[in-house]
Amino acid sequence: MKPQRSLKLRALLFLYGNGNILGCALALLGPALLFADVIDRGWLLITAGLYVAGWLMGRKAPELERRIEDSLSVEQTLERLDRVVAQAQPHLSDDMRKSLDNVRGSVGEVLPRLVGAGSNGDDLFTVRETVLRYLPETLANYVALPPAFRITHAVKDGKTARQLLGEQLGLLDAKLREIVANVASSDAAALVANGQFLEKKFRQPDFLAG
Repeated sequence: MKPQRSLKLRALLFLYGNGNILGCALALLGPALLFADVIDRGWLLITAGLYVAGWLMGRKAPELERRIEDSLSVEQTLERLDRVVAQAQPHLSDDMRKSLDNVRGSVGEVLPRLVGAGSNGDDLFTVRETVLRYLPETLANYVALPPAFRITHAVKDGKTARQLLGEQLGLLDAKLREIVANVASSDAAALVANGQFLEKKFRQPDFLAG
């Protein structure tokens, strides 16, 4: 069950939202037109109408696929992952994009080998859960936040959502590199440890959850 967000948090998300920002920007045209003697009576209604128009134009947040079906083939899974990555990249910093590209490369290298070998252990589970659930949900939750909110408002341990995502992608990159190496060396114990770490780290993909 998704945790309830506080009234204060919901108010902040509204204030930082594209709809409110664009609405306020357009609403400024009302007083400007009044002072320029373009309009007179009804300027308050015109200003309110401009705000509503801006809010309607800007309120829709970009949406990313939150989960990839586990019934897909390896090729189809990677294609869907590529789509999620491509949709998320415009909202990420250069460092985040680099980490995400590395994650995609590691997944593309190791997933076919695990499936082809008929593996059903923690190694395959870890990689598949990363591809199917952890990564898509984490990226979707980040992109759904208002852009200004992501970079200015501390949400956990004094860190912004942007900082948290950067750390998570960096950790995921490092751990998947380890998994690639451990699969190559058939280090089962290390793979179990990797799986436990990622499951714990990415159990809650919502940046605003307590």
